[in-house]
Amino acid sequence: MSLLEVSDLVVRFGVVVALDEPSLAVEENQICGLIGPNGAGKTTLFNCVSRLYTPTEGSITFDGDDLLARRPHEIAPLGIARTFQNLALIHALSVRDNVMLGAHHRSRAGFVSSALSLPTERREEREVGEQADEALERLGLTDVAHHPAGGLPYGTLKRIELARALCQRPRLLMLDEPASGLSHHEVDDLGELIASLRTDLDLTILLVEHHMGMVMKVSDNVVVLEFGRKIADGPPAEVQKDEGVIKAYLGADE
Repeated sequence: MSLLEVSDLVVRFGVVVALDEPSLAVEENQICGLIGPNGAGKTTLFNCVSRLYTPTEGSITFDGDDLLARRPHEIAPLGIARTFQNLALIHALSVRDNVMLGAHHRSRAGFVSSALSLPTERREEREVGEQADEALERLGLTDVAHHPAGGLPYGTLKRIELARALCQRPRLLMLDEPASGLSHHEVDDLGELIASLRTDLDLTILLVEHHMGMVMKVSDNVVVLEFGRKIADGPPAEVQKDEGVIKAYLGADE
């Protein structure tokens, strides 16, 4: 059984069909690239897995667990973390505090213990802080840990959001266009980082990205969507040669 299985997913927004029965399977410890033109349904699929959207038809399972039977707040504790196309950071908070928010779902301290700063709450806060510091160091953010997130360079903000996702201690990491807005050099560095995260943290990664070079370099498998339908699924070398992909995504002439 694959770690993540998406089967025959249908999402409609009025008369618009955003997803038209695509299926995909992501194996444990695999990097799966999910590509396609703008409007192909990539982020919609992400939003279904993270339960921001409820599909009209189809099924989604994670390690055998029916995700569609789960509420949105139950997804992170299962071991699923994600980043967003549009940064979702709190600019007034420090970088470290933003990253620590990634671990909030693991907190067991109640309102009273938090308000009174009881030993259980203090211990949890210390553990979360240590996990945040580890993520900050891994992503080269230690020097800005206590700087407000607002005003930092865009590439740095991208790494902060990734650090926050890592602080969730996920099994499945979903990255939604992490290279958008980055320079060529930053994109190369990001590709190397994604590959190292998979190896070092034993992660499974689902990657939505427009930078074809990076996707093809780091992915074990690539799924291609067009107008909500899956048109290709396979190893990068095979997908790059697929006539449907070349025509629909790479812009081949008629």
